Amino acid sequence: MVKWSAFFLASALVLVGCASTAPAPIASPPITSPENAPAPEEERQTPGTPSPDFPRIAETSLSDLSTNEFSNLPGWADANPILALTAFQRSCAAFTRAGDKGVVWEHVCEKALSTDVEKDAARTYFETYFIPQEQSTIDGQGGLLTAYYEPELEVRTAPAPGFDEPIYARPEDLVTVDPKKFKATGFRGRKLMGRVDEGQLVPYYTRNKIIEMGGKALAWGRAADVFFLQVQGSGRLHFNDGRTMRAAFAGHNGHTYTSIGRVLIKSGELASGKASKGAIERWMKTAGPEKARGLMNNNQRYVFFAAQTIKDEALGPVGTQGVPLTAGASLAVDPGLYSMGTPIWVDTRLPKNGKDWKGQPTQFLAIAQDTGGAIKGPVRGDLFIGSGAKAGRRAGIVKHPARWWVLVPRALVAGTAGSQS
Repeated sequence: MVKWSAFFLASALVLVGCASTAPAPIASPPITSPENAPAPEEERQTPGTPSPDFPRIAETSLSDLSTNEFSNLPGWADANPILALTAFQRSCAAFTRAGDKGVVWEHVCEKALSTDVEKDAARTYFETYFIPQEQSTIDGQGGLLTAYYEPELEVRTAPAPGFDEPIYARPEDLVTVDPKKFKATGFRGRKLMGRVDEGQLVPYYTRNKIIEMGGKALAWGRAADVFFLQVQGSGRLHFNDGRTMRAAFAGHNGHTYTSIGRVLIKSGELASGKASKGAIERWMKTAGPEKARGLMNNNQRYVFFAAQTIKDEALGPVGTQGVPLTAGASLAVDPGLYSMGTPIWVDTRLPKNGKDWKGQPTQFLAIAQDTGGAIKGPVRGDLFIGSGAKAGRRAGIVKHPARWWVLVPRALVAGTAGSQS
């Protein structure tokens, strides 16, 4: 095992042109109480748009991996990677749409798309075309797994008592500047969001100004529900006439994200470690609409949405790779270290329900298909749990140590390229 296999990441699955500096160590947190669960309003900042980068894997010698066996993976003997196979097939479809099949992915994708979606066939497929390579943090202390979900909201088509918070569509004057499109000019840095004022790009309006100005509302919901919808980045909207649609991430105003839970802790309204989603919602309900609005305005970041038809109730929103997320098999990772579409075997603990905060020993195969603002480091993942309140209660208590193994295409390993049929 390599101590945070920088060699492997740099030469195999890392995206072209990523930073060469090692990420900060990730310590495994103690599992002592529900208060250790991740802050529920840590914004995901996940763009629900396809990633323009095809995962190109460099041809290199990885002969040290040739003796690695799936039989050594904890839990693999009982694995049922059907969900992972179907998720990976969607990733392969995204590779094809990108118009660049690559040298290695083309082969494994052709085989994946022709594999029967059945337990034994799925296991045989991954065993045949991949080799597991364990990853670790720079100090060897282990990794961390959290989880996220797609909220479901009760909404109205127009403002109504209790439903007075708008879910706004992306405004026409919001401009996004992508540095990748300005390489020839020497422009570098992160994406910029703003608006044009007298021929100059200026910061876009803040949250309170956006609400004051108004906009095109896709629907109207409860203030707390809409706020946490913006935190998660997408959600399902249920109208009182029986209609259901998805509010998909369509951009944000570019301002800094501020945790309202931390605001309540700093002001003494909530105790440290007690700023759960439920506690924040209860505070907002007790404080009333005016104070709740004031609290939300502490976070000047504002997220806009686009209406989407839900074609398959079993699938989640579209992730960074541009494919629908699969509950229990789609993983958000650090895109500077892992290409979208990478299969990863995870050994961790997961709760059976919203009260099982200790979780049960669990192993599963997931596919890197998403990203998140807080997901940084070589063994740091965020698992998509599913949609609705039940999924939300489970996701809210996942914060457990994790080990994981990246599945490397055998064609990368010296002496095996072309040996699989």
